[in-house]
Amino acid sequence: MNNTSEKNKTDGETISKKNKTHSFVDIIKNFISPYHVSLNRYELESASADLTALSSYHYKFKEKHLASLIIRPANTHELSLVIQKCRKHSIPVTIRSAGTSFFSSATPSKGGVIIDVRRINKIQKIDQENKTVKVGSGISWLNLIESLADLGLAPKCYPTSFKTSCVAGFIATPGKAGIGVLEYGSMKNTIISLDLVLPDGSIAKISRDSKETLSLDDIIGTYGIYGAISDVELSVTTLKTSLEIIGFGFSSIIDAVKFYLTLKNELPIKPIFLSISDQNFEKFSHISFPHQKWLVWAVFYDEPEETSQGISAVKAIALKMNAVDIENYYLKEKWRDISDAEVAIGRSSRNLIFQEYWISDERLETFIELYSKQSKKFKFRTALYVISGEKEHSRIKIFGLTDISKPREFFAVKAFLHDFSLRAFNQGDRLYTIGIVNTFYLLKYRPKEVLQRRILKDKLDPEDLFNSYRIVKAKMKFWRISLLFKTAKLLYKI
Repeated sequence: MNNTSEKNKTDGETISKKNKTHSFVDIIKNFISPYHVSLNRYELESASADLTALSSYHYKFKEKHLASLIIRPANTHELSLVIQKCRKHSIPVTIRSAGTSFFSSATPSKGGVIIDVRRINKIQKIDQENKTVKVGSGISWLNLIESLADLGLAPKCYPTSFKTSCVAGFIATPGKAGIGVLEYGSMKNTIISLDLVLPDGSIAKISRDSKETLSLDDIIGTYGIYGAISDVELSVTTLKTSLEIIGFGFSSIIDAVKFYLTLKNELPIKPIFLSISDQNFEKFSHISFPHQKWLVWAVFYDEPEETSQGISAVKAIALKMNAVDIENYYLKEKWRDISDAEVAIGRSSRNLIFQEYWISDERLETFIELYSKQSKKFKFRTALYVISGEKEHSRIKIFGLTDISKPREFFAVKAFLHDFSLRAFNQGDRLYTIGIVNTFYLLKYRPKEVLQRRILKDKLDPEDLFNSYRIVKAKMKFWRISLLFKTAKLLYKI
């Protein structure tokens, strides 16, 4: 009898929830075309997470936190109206663009509405003389790059995932490491101003010189907890005519890091891209691969004279070190496929697991050395690569390649990456990407930062409806995660 009552109660709640959703859809369709308002189950499942190759373990989280509705506004006005209606009806909101993050950044942690901003993708103005562009935040980097190229211009910096990612995503995530960052600085340095639709639907214009409630520092890397970015004005640069690639192999990480940091800090002409990778990363992401344990490679993009000088300077430095030339054809292939490298490495495993660390250059060598030693203790495969970032930091990505059908190994990989996360925070560094998955580390190790963010979040979004469980609040408890991973290491047999 009790079970029947509970079932009837649950069925009643479900019907009530559906009725509420359909009523809200009718409201939204008054100002947005029905073609851009979706209740389709398959679309909801697809949009309720990022592009992580989800295992059944993670899918439980995704299934539980499924959105009820997807809305695709076409401009700032429609975006503002949608957010106003969500606030009025106390409906949780998750902002999504391409969803190329891998840390549940696009997951609707409270269900509700997903607002997909990819239709806000118009190029509103390109000023060739002043080298600026104003665009909708949902435009893909590839479309922006191609449109600028037609007028002899190019972005100053953009992510390695430029083929699929959007401008909004590189702003909402840190945007501190990627193509062009070493030469021009991070994404923050290229933003002139942006329009942010706040959780109450009002619109705030935020520029480099903003002295109001919000600044660019509040927007960059905070995963949309304060509002949805609509239009963005960026500074751009001129399209260059020469691209040169050079790379060298090393047998020791000490020599590789020394060479990498010398290129990063001492070259008068900065490369547009600089990276270190271990042999496993090359092996798992490319058909052919160098035989040296470590690869350091740089890409110069400028006028012919400048790129020639850059290449000559690198060769002169390499002559003084234990460097082995890497074939040019291989490096060109790497550059051509840079946006697909992580997809390729995913083919080496049925469940791609990784973590990203933001490490000071002065601690780069010891961090990678520790990885190299620790990874030899386990049977599962690992891989690593490094991308040069801004302000004497580098982004390290460590992969654990396993299969969810081996649960002990799966959790041992997670524990392995967790140990490096603890190491990063304990030595004064941090993780690069946060999203929902890594927020509990911030609560543990950056309580003052979290408190400041929470105060502003509570002021702008008192009901906590907007991109919840990111930065200021976590669904996962640090002690529970730590206990899980300690148990995993005990159970996993080498």
